[in-house]
Amino acid sequence: MKNQVDLINKYNRPAPRYTSYPPVPYWTNAPDELSWISHLKMAYNQSSGVDLYVHVPFCESLCYYCGCNRTITKNHEIEEGYLQMLLKEWELYKEKLGFVPKVNSLHFGGGTPTFLSGKNLERVMISLLENKADNFVGSVEIDPRTVKLEHFDVFQQYGITRVSLGIQDFDVVVQRAINRMQSPEMVKKIVAQIKERNFDSVNFDLIYGLPNQTVNSIKETFEVVGQLRPDLIAFYSYAHLPDKIKNQKLIIEKDLPNAEQKRELYLTGKKILEDIGYVEIGMDHFALPGSSLHKAMVEKKLHRNFMGYVDKKSNVLIGLGPTSISDSSMSFIQNAKDNKSYEEMINAGKLPLSGGHTHTKDDLLIQELILQLMCQHEMSLEKKDSIPFWSEIQKELGEFKNDGLIELSDEKMKIKTSGNGFLRNIALSFDFHYRTKLTTAKFSQSI
Repeated sequence: MKNQVDLINKYNRPAPRYTSYPPVPYWTNAPDELSWISHLKMAYNQSSGVDLYVHVPFCESLCYYCGCNRTITKNHEIEEGYLQMLLKEWELYKEKLGFVPKVNSLHFGGGTPTFLSGKNLERVMISLLENKADNFVGSVEIDPRTVKLEHFDVFQQYGITRVSLGIQDFDVVVQRAINRMQSPEMVKKIVAQIKERNFDSVNFDLIYGLPNQTVNSIKETFEVVGQLRPDLIAFYSYAHLPDKIKNQKLIIEKDLPNAEQKRELYLTGKKILEDIGYVEIGMDHFALPGSSLHKAMVEKKLHRNFMGYVDKKSNVLIGLGPTSISDSSMSFIQNAKDNKSYEEMINAGKLPLSGGHTHTKDDLLIQELILQLMCQHEMSLEKKDSIPFWSEIQKELGEFKNDGLIELSDEKMKIKTSGNGFLRNIALSFDFHYRTKLTTAKFSQSI
């Protein structure tokens, strides 16, 4: 078995993150509006309803590392025009489906959802939650720098009980390098307000591989994290793609850690989290025992989609707002990425579809296998004779086994603890689109 440095050098290569399969660059045969609505109707189940994602594409300031679709502005007058289009998009869905879908869950992402006023967020929820499931789950991404008490009031009133805070790092030198200044004191105040109101769950988003991060700065950040003790933590790898994400050119590359240093930052954070009681969940996520994601992992109900890991899902995900992605279980579609095209299509009475993918039988098989890998750290090989490129995959699995990353039998593959950091590489072996298609798509490094 190779040592950690040798494994990093061997396997650190560009690879998708597999929040979907196929990854977006390999999408083909996009459904038209008629086919998309037909897919939704076939997949819809009244008992499980739909999951909704709302993309709020505005931020008041630019974070240099960010790859999200967003407009930087302090002009809150634009809220009204955005809201009108968002609500009209939902009305188009109801009209074209011919019924009001039951909403199983609602997640607000961005951008910055708390860019919107409490009053405007309430308008959105009144419209979207007309037919809300009894066991509804609501979640929202929060920027500690812009959230107000009025936001918490609205969240509580409409059942948004899970909140995720964008932290990234508590070190002031790192914060200055990424243009995201927020003190531990600010975050502590926000967390206290959340706990006073008895929200069900608090998640922290943290990033490793940022400029000027060191083992000591990671330790200091996690000391604060340990004091605040959110029940969920996402500890993401920074993906530096300045040719694709122009604002990342504002980051000084010499200040970034190399692959070996970056892995050390991750392992440092991981060990601290495990020492204070957190359990690793899937890839890049940690949870306290008894939390929603931990329970889902234990019960093998954990799922991964465009929003990350979730414990509750329906057959249908509908994304609203510019650049949002939807999933019918038979196909994917993505909304127009720029606000102007999004608005023009909605005003013409059309769903703002700009691209998508219709699944083949092979897509669905590999999608299920990669989901097993990402959620359960194991994969059934009972259908191996149907897996495209199986003979090539077998050889690669043998190499992963020899490197001490997996356990392998005829019927199952299981990830060893030493292989947790190489999930993307192992998933890549099963990605027949990656094998067969030449693409200019740029993926982040796998480690």
